[in-house]
Amino acid sequence: MRLGYPVACWLLLLLPGIYLLLSLGRQRQAAFLRRFGDPTLLQQTPARLPALRTAWVCTTLLLLSFLSIILALADPRLRTGAPYLRAGALDVVMLLDISTSMAAEDYGLRSRFEQAREMARSLLPDLRGNRVGVITFAGTSFRQADLTEDLDALDFILQSWVAVDGIEVGGSNIAQAIATGLDLFPQGSTRQQLMLLFSDGGDGEEPLHSILSHVARRGIRIVTLGLGHLEPARIPRYNAHQAFVGYLQANEQIVTTSLHEAPLQQIATATGGTYLRIVRGDEGRNLLTREAVVGKTLTQKETRLFQLFLGMGLGAFGIYTLLIRL
Repeated sequence: MRLGYPVACWLLLLLPGIYLLLSLGRQRQAAFLRRFGDPTLLQQTPARLPALRTAWVCTTLLLLSFLSIILALADPRLRTGAPYLRAGALDVVMLLDISTSMAAEDYGLRSRFEQAREMARSLLPDLRGNRVGVITFAGTSFRQADLTEDLDALDFILQSWVAVDGIEVGGSNIAQAIATGLDLFPQGSTRQQLMLLFSDGGDGEEPLHSILSHVARRGIRIVTLGLGHLEPARIPRYNAHQAFVGYLQANEQIVTTSLHEAPLQQIATATGGTYLRIVRGDEGRNLLTREAVVGKTLTQKETRLFQLFLGMGLGAFGIYTLLIRL
């Protein structure tokens, strides 16, 4: 439960004072009656509900009235349904590794890159109302899309324009990709800023300390998603007709590649992000509904309950009024 106006709870400090005033009122009433005779004789006046006209019952009803009205003023709200991102609260830059090693088919007939691309596309519906940009990288980086709220166009770009070896520079320069992604974020923005890095970790020997220090100073969180398996995998090659023509070789030896988790874990830790190793492909489900990932940009549907408390307060006061008049 959340209070819409928690400042109203300061009025609860008035309850002890109200209780003291009620006690003082009863004492003055008793003193006034003693002037007219014996109070025990005056109290023998017949009443329809004598058991309910005791001091503690009347005091409880009055205090309950004040308490309920104060809680109604605080506007209590009950959160219902699944959490979701608030529109206009988040800027996200997706960094997609399209180096040759991402062509390794660690997910059945699906390559690391295809798995990463499908995961990126599956996250777009949760980002409606927020801005998303895309960077692809291998040995160098390329801005596929600046921050935009047109996620349908972004989905088309991911599906049709992005492919492995789309940048003809070998390797995986993760540091440059992060630096390119930083350029997409506007300075002084009030939105929370997040990067999603899809990669197999490259060769795992790249110095990252300098760029990660810069990212941390700007308060940008990086969530890293590790694609591939720890066991070495071969990299298949296909011709223009998508027919298999063999495995990638170097010096007449078949090249193998595996997931390097260390740099991805380092990136996540240094920026306050999260590292996810993608084994089956569903580890990223509900990724954008985790507070550890998107911070305080989450919200939920709320049911307002002030009517209930207001009704309780008015009901208690109504019962009190009836009791003193019966």
